[in-house]
Amino acid sequence: MVGRIIIREEKGRGRIQVEYLAGLSLMTGVLYLPPGLSQRRAGRRLARLERQLRGVGVGRVVVPEGFSGLTRLRPVDTLPFYRAVADVLVLEGLRLDGVAPKQGAVTLHGPWLCPELRRAAQRLCPLVRTLRIQVPGEGEDYARWLHQQYGLPVSPPEGPADVTASFGPGERGQGRVLCLYGQPELGGLRLAAQGRALPQAWDQQLLALLWEQGAVRREELYAPGAQAQG
Repeated sequence: MVGRIIIREEKGRGRIQVEYLAGLSLMTGVLYLPPGLSQRRAGRRLARLERQLRGVGVGRVVVPEGFSGLTRLRPVDTLPFYRAVADVLVLEGLRLDGVAPKQGAVTLHGPWLCPELRRAAQRLCPLVRTLRIQVPGEGEDYARWLHQQYGLPVSPPEGPADVTASFGPGERGQGRVLCLYGQPELGGLRLAAQGRALPQAWDQQLLALLWEQGAVRREELYAPGAQAQG
């Protein structure tokens, strides 16, 4: 079961209850942290709430962005979701910057040819002007095969890029950089799903859960504010 933690900066007694949000059933707990509460007492309240949630079968929780301090529960991880939809992130990054996909140059970087990088490359190759694969060893051979499949010329691994998606540590890329490893960084980009209004404090984690459950399709995802390009 997945839970959710809400923080209230006021006096109150912690409680848990089932809530339904965006089609998800979440065991929700309220953590009251009034002004002036010591860090020690705040830690005790959080520990008590975690015990209560674990007692009803919660293992992962949706928490406000930037929240830390969990010791017994795991926050919902957005990284697998971001890596699975890397092609969407790249295309929306281009559009946010006013670059039509057919005019865009994209670099995919990684320490190895992970499945997520391969899938992103295969989806992006027919859609963008230039696609470069920066992977030590096998990257150039894979790029050559990939471009042959889609009738595009082989692009050298080095060159300018409008968007770089990195699936592992290495040199910082060019253009808008999407770091899809460790603690993901999307260069200010956020995803949303058509027809779903999600509270911003939890929206990315809720999207990750919806994706995990198959309740959101790839074609429903977009970055608010992205400009439509031909």
